[in-house]
Amino acid sequence: MDSITIFKKALAYENKIRDLYQSAVAIIDDDRGKRIFQTLADEEQEHVDFLEHSIKALTENGSVSLQAFITAVPDADDLQKNIESMKIAIPEHMLGDVKRVLSSALKLEVETTEYYEKAFESASGDIKEVLGKFITVEQRHIDVVRFELDYASHNGYWLGFPEISMEVG
Repeated sequence: MDSITIFKKALAYENKIRDLYQSAVAIIDDDRGKRIFQTLADEEQEHVDFLEHSIKALTENGSVSLQAFITAVPDADDLQKNIESMKIAIPEHMLGDVKRVLSSALKLEVETTEYYEKAFESASGDIKEVLGKFITVEQRHIDVVRFELDYASHNGYWLGFPEISMEVG
């Protein structure tokens, strides 16, 4: 698959997840939830902008640069350091909406990451570097969404791992 085709397919994924986050901002009443979904929507919009710019650059001069690629979403280590400040209760009446959106978002983020991973395997040159960066960033999105979903669900998991203690009391 050529670079432009890879980016066009990636653009479809990014638009889809951005639209989901934007719709969540519109339906969630909780300020914290709105901020999280708005941050993710903005991040996905930056991906859309980068991909559109890259498609144009590839068409015009056959290369692409990572210079314009940035992310505002912290990695899992930074998330872990700031967990206490993020542990603000989601109002009970909104948990259903929040969990539905987060479940859909997690599915889309995983699908998007898997697409980037498959494209990375067959790519070479500049595009391989760009796809590698997208994989890293999308994994951060998965971590954030999983963190929020685990917290909202009170399911005994934290970032996808069981919250169990190995200490003997």
